[in-house]
Amino acid sequence: MAASKHTRKGASGTNSVFRELFHNSQVSTEREQKWQNAVRHAGTGTPPLRFPVYEHLYEFNLCAQKMVELLEELSNKFAVDPKARLYHQSLIQSVRALISLEIVESMAGVEHTEAWLFQTQQRSEEEKLRDPDDVYITVREREAERIKMGFPPLIRFIDEPSSVKKSARKKTRATRAT
Repeated sequence: MAASKHTRKGASGTNSVFRELFHNSQVSTEREQKWQNAVRHAGTGTPPLRFPVYEHLYEFNLCAQKMVELLEELSNKFAVDPKARLYHQSLIQSVRALISLEIVESMAGVEHTEAWLFQTQQRSEEEKLRDPDDVYITVREREAERIKMGFPPLIRFIDEPSSVKKSARKKTRATRAT
């Protein structure tokens, strides 16, 4: 029995919601492709996105720090020239920092795109859950705020009691008079 070790899904395996968001957005196809490539090559795991990259970067940084510390110990035990030790430690730290920077910069684009994707998905889901009649409540609240601030109402509600209409008109006239 043969089994493939290629278990990662390609672009066609990308979340269908995300594919639709990309399709309906102004995001460039180049950015979409970069995101899909980064996600595809970011490793495996659950979820198979960016987390393994950060885990490997963390391990890499730990190992580099361990090398610096070991070099310090070796120089104390075997009389390594302090200038040479400092040079080698800075070389290790420089390589560590450059590699970390390159990976973090690469992942920043993925994170930025995912933030946009998840915010868009969140707004879409909120829109599905929102009661369309909530807009009327919001308009009533805004009109009440305007009246409290002394501005004339922009909208008159049919079910509004006549006493509220008269007091609003009086406040408006009083504001205009001053």
